[in-house]
Amino acid sequence: MSNLKKLMKFRENIHHFKPDDPGRDQIDSILRDAHELVPHKNNLWAYNIDVYGPEHKQEKEAVALQTVTGYEKRSFADLSLSQQQEIYYEWRKRRESMRLDPSYDNRQRAAKYKGFSFNEQVTAPYLLVYYQVPGYPTEKQIKKNYKRLLIDYKDNKQWMISASMHGYGVTLLAAEKGLHASFCKCYYHSDTQFTNILAPLRKGWENVAFLIGVGYKDGEMPYYKNTNVPDYEEIVNWK
Repeated sequence: MSNLKKLMKFRENIHHFKPDDPGRDQIDSILRDAHELVPHKNNLWAYNIDVYGPEHKQEKEAVALQTVTGYEKRSFADLSLSQQQEIYYEWRKRRESMRLDPSYDNRQRAAKYKGFSFNEQVTAPYLLVYYQVPGYPTEKQIKKNYKRLLIDYKDNKQWMISASMHGYGVTLLAAEKGLHASFCKCYYHSDTQFTNILAPLRKGWENVAFLIGVGYKDGEMPYYKNTNVPDYEEIVNWK
């Protein structure tokens, strides 16, 4: 098996990370490599990436409250902050019980609390936020007389494609260093529970492409891997 295939198999979306800090320099190296290696249409970056390290632990937990999965998120958003925190921390407590009891029955019990579950990967040591910005050439490009083009906020396709390609590149570069990088697109924004992490959502739901949590996988937690994927022949059509 090629090294590339090994990295692609290593990559998986997980929910639980160890608290161990991989180090800012290592994350910065991954992002610099992705910047150099991932292609972008017309060399325009119509998005930015905010990086939140371990020092932002409390703000990440505030975001976790807004990552309720499934269709229940609207009813959860209507609860008071104290009610939301009670549910979230009890859910986390139940999830922790799986370390000692990974049985099917306990995993079913720990999956939800009062009907709610959360995308805990946003509390990873490093959290990347991909969000749209107008795609002007940078100062460096302008100095080199690069043609002034613009991808504005009306375009919700080109920037998202580039951001997604970059994000997947980051996951493979992270895997090369033994790190997991886990996507999250399930969240809502609350003006009453403001967080800088999700602030770009004020410009609209589609202004944030996704979040990526990066760190070391917590191998003590049991994982369910969804294998409900279509067959190759259902997707690829040879002409």
